[in-house]
Amino acid sequence: MNNKLLKIVNPLLFVAFLTNQVAMLLYKVPGPLQYSEQMTNLHTWAGLGFLVLAIVHITLNWRWIKSQIFKNKKS
Repeated sequence: MNNKLLKIVNPLLFVAFLTNQVAMLLYKVPGPLQYSEQMTNLHTWAGLGFLVLAIVHITLNWRWIKSQIFKNKKS
């Protein structure tokens, strides 16, 4: 089940990250969208989406994360 969800969450996480970065770039680069409210809103919503998806991603991968952090150390 986790693998099926991760196949959906991971690409969405990437799209949210990319959207967030592009919105910030368009907000900063001189042009018609520089300092625009649309780019501010897009950046905000993409950032919130990224945050939620990142939490879901970490939750779905928590067993793997724990296994990597708390490895059995054999002397």
